[in-house]
Amino acid sequence: MTDGPSPTPGTRAAAPAASPTQFGPALITHLEHMYASPQAVAQRKRFRQLVAARPGETGVDIGCGLAHLSSELAGDVAPNGRIVGIDSSADMLAAAQRRVASQGLTASVELRAGDATRLDLPDAIADFAVVVQVYSYVPDVAAAIVEAARVLRPGGRLAILDTDWDQCVYASADDARTRRMIDGRWRFAHPHLPRQLHGLLRAAGLTLRTCEVFPIVETRYDPDSFGASLTEVCRNAAVRHGVDAGDADAWVADIRSRSGDGEYFFSVNRTMFVADK
Repeated sequence: MTDGPSPTPGTRAAAPAASPTQFGPALITHLEHMYASPQAVAQRKRFRQLVAARPGETGVDIGCGLAHLSSELAGDVAPNGRIVGIDSSADMLAAAQRRVASQGLTASVELRAGDATRLDLPDAIADFAVVVQVYSYVPDVAAAIVEAARVLRPGGRLAILDTDWDQCVYASADDARTRRMIDGRWRFAHPHLPRQLHGLLRAAGLTLRTCEVFPIVETRYDPDSFGASLTEVCRNAAVRHGVDAGDADAWVADIRSRSGDGEYFFSVNRTMFVADK
């Protein structure tokens, strides 16, 4: 699973929304830190409540990333359930395998390489599928949703979490520079995907059951928070796409300097959808 805007599975877009599929140890470590933040943990908890996985069910985690969600869902479907985690990155899958093995879940979590538009799974194999911050990277997101629906059993459910990056906000000394730094076009094929998802689900023959927003709001700077961790991701994505490195570093320094009472503010809305087949 990808709790933040990091490269995830599915066919990658052409520039400017393309994302690398290889991850070095430093980036894996950074993502582990981000996904362990209290805000990301709370987000996964609420998302799992909406998924409502039951003992004995089979679930597919499309874009499983480092397998935080896959591992937690394995507990929800225990003792006889199964989770299939799919990711296009060999580095992510290797890190996910280490997590699954360390938690003694190799019998209940299967990890495999795959693409969001070609899952390489039989029809009607899953009771549910989950997709967290993945579809915004997939150019043909309509095809990806149809593919997810294909692997669901009749009555199965598709749960999606994604972000409209216009709703990501930092307090800063220069609002125009902040918008450049967190411009979703740097990282995503669909930086405003939640606006489209209801229609895409309907077009795939699914019925929307639930749509809600999970707000992440931080009012004090904490280097272990989701918002603080996100600054490095935003900085690197912006520089890769032409933002001056000095300007980007000045933005990060401004955010990190806001340690006094009333100086720091971060918020982002994470939209969660559950649709039935």
